[in-house]
Amino acid sequence: MITPDSDDYLSFSCQQTIQPPSEDDDKGEKKKKKFFTTYTVLLIILPILTLFFLWVEQVTHILFMAHVAAIPLEIMFGAIIVERFLAGREKKGRLRQLMHMKSYIFRSRIREVFINNFNAMVHPHIDIRQLASAELPELCKLREELDVIQYRSVEDLETIAVSYIDARGVFITFMDWAIQHDFEAILEDMIFVLHFIQDVRMYKEYHPDCLFVEYAMSTPAGREKLRKVLTDGVTKFLDYAIELKTERPLVYDELISEYLMAVEMKSTPETGSDVAVSQTA
Repeated sequence: MITPDSDDYLSFSCQQTIQPPSEDDDKGEKKKKKFFTTYTVLLIILPILTLFFLWVEQVTHILFMAHVAAIPLEIMFGAIIVERFLAGREKKGRLRQLMHMKSYIFRSRIREVFINNFNAMVHPHIDIRQLASAELPELCKLREELDVIQYRSVEDLETIAVSYIDARGVFITFMDWAIQHDFEAILEDMIFVLHFIQDVRMYKEYHPDCLFVEYAMSTPAGREKLRKVLTDGVTKFLDYAIELKTERPLVYDELISEYLMAVEMKSTPETGSDVAVSQTA
């Protein structure tokens, strides 16, 4: 058991425990296999039917059979191939919309959540300035080697947890978008984070002078929920950074520049007032 005095108390593994597949997962896999089996059978049978009707037309010299022979091909090209093509186009459109939505998410109020998370990390050390000059291979190596994240203190973890409260509206927006566009995995992630945010809000409402993180880490279930929220924040940011660096490097540079600006604003809060005073003088 991990205790507050142990070295692993502030360390969290990025590797999620693999759960055995549920009955719903098995049903989903069976439905997928059944669909592709039916699809393959139709692609084989329909041309055979066309050849059969053409053979009948040759044997009987009934011209109507030639018209009948065209029906299976019309079904195959119209109802199957074209439908699959349109479905592929729709999927590409949804993925493109997802890219735009993630751009909004990562550049909104959730930005402070990621910055607080990076600032609180002892190992590995991830600096926004380092990401600004990092090349794609460096980002990929950083993501691949991400195994255990160690944090500086419970107080730093509390800062991260509380910052999620201010970003709650962003997660609700992303959840609504996932429902509208049928992204089930994103929907599940957003629901999980919103449940975590509600836990933090309720605890801070009843115990404003206590640390929610200490309460959460007092039970295995609470620690696991905290682990998932913290590590998912790091891994998903790096995944998105790699995606942008690969497909839209200019947007990546804009993203990191905005994060750098936010880091500077957090570290030098009095700069603006100092400038105002000097101008007045």
